Amino acid sequence: MPNTHPFHVSKPSATLPRLAALFSAAALLLGACGGGGGGSGGSEPPPPPAPLAVTTPGVAVVKARANGAGWVALTEKLRGLENTTTPDRRLLVSSDGRQGGTPITAPAGWSLVDVAVHPSGQLSVVLSTNKALKLQRRSANGTLIGESDFSDAQAATDPYLGDPLQLRDSQSLQPHATRDAVRIAPLGEDLVIALRTGRHAVVAHRMVHSGSGQFTRAWRTLVEPGVFIGAVGLTSGSFDPFNSLDNQWKLSLDVDAQGRSAIAVNLGYTELAEGHAQHFNEPLVRQVEHGALATQLNAQGQRLGATVINTLQRSEVHALRWAGDQLLVAGRVRTEQRPDGFGWDAYLARLPAGGAAGGSVQVLDFDRGDVILDIAPTADGRLLLAGATGYWQNPTGGSISEESQPLLALVPAAGGNASRITAAAGPRHNQLRSVAPWQGRWLVGGFENGPGTHSADADANRLSADGHLRDRALAPF
Repeated sequence: MPNTHPFHVSKPSATLPRLAALFSAAALLLGACGGGGGGSGGSEPPPPPAPLAVTTPGVAVVKARANGAGWVALTEKLRGLENTTTPDRRLLVSSDGRQGGTPITAPAGWSLVDVAVHPSGQLSVVLSTNKALKLQRRSANGTLIGESDFSDAQAATDPYLGDPLQLRDSQSLQPHATRDAVRIAPLGEDLVIALRTGRHAVVAHRMVHSGSGQFTRAWRTLVEPGVFIGAVGLTSGSFDPFNSLDNQWKLSLDVDAQGRSAIAVNLGYTELAEGHAQHFNEPLVRQVEHGALATQLNAQGQRLGATVINTLQRSEVHALRWAGDQLLVAGRVRTEQRPDGFGWDAYLARLPAGGAAGGSVQVLDFDRGDVILDIAPTADGRLLLAGATGYWQNPTGGSISEESQPLLALVPAAGGNASRITAAAGPRHNQLRSVAPWQGRWLVGGFENGPGTHSADADANRLSADGHLRDRALAPF
């Protein structure tokens, strides 16, 4: 039985500066690549390509991925608070990297939840209702190749460690609180899909693509047993800036070049620490109240191990990425319950591959409140972080300020000082939600001029944002 290995986020001392303040800014910058001098033959080098600057008025860019010379972006319309989170997303597909993108929307009654880009350039898409899931296969330009209903006959009987009367619908392939509890990632031309079911269990599947838009299942693995998950809400307000209110239901997924899958889930507001310890006979986990669990599977779906990240205080998982033989988990943690509302910091965990013992957590305090929403390794060994900073949150509640600045930063892969990078900002709430390598540069997606928790309380028209997808170049060491 693979072991579960815990480690902890150090809690700042009340008599010392906050832990995150130890990480000072270094002098690394983002900038355009410099051009060379004139050639001996007198011919001028070709001009650099025009920078990518795609605007998506009224919607945020929440995920972007390269696809050869083109790109794929997942956009989302900002929505008010809902009892069941129902994402309103669409795809923008650019097969040649031009400024625009072909929009793809979900059929009526469905939510388009996630997209995966395969080595061939084809796309896989997962759609959700409150109970059902559907998979689509599309060409590189977005044309539909085929689609099929996703089924899982075992989901209704997966273990649930709690009072079964608390369950709403054991037949459902999504929990009652959200349609946003499913993620997909490419494994070559195949697909890994991870979801939380109506029994609250987390399950992963490898789906083999048949070549005609249809999928067959190669394996199925129970990642976490079903447990009680509590609901959390706001007593006032109209928007959830960091999607915190259903974070306990969601999961993050990534698959590396070796076919290893990683799935991370939050422990807060759940009984998962006890449930995991009981089901997998890993008693160390039940000692953890706040944090996350990251489980690794090999290409055949066998469990390699799980690591528990003990954040000691309230925290959220927002990003998961492989970086060679290192697994990265990131989000935000309330390191202090400060009266000024600046007690939330970003955190970055580095876990060894295979679920082995070891690992570390870096707490990052850039400016007041901080959160990492995406992370990616660079070719020269650094880690590129995207998120938000400079916000405040009600120290006894969930309200987040309208003021927030975009966060773009670099850290060495082995840890060390973080380097803040200047990014364009609008006058209201700003977030960078996605980073991905593209054509020797970086796709950076997010939004400007968004709302805080209370911005749209009296005027629904303020529940909007100016979304964008831009490309940047990284300066060398």
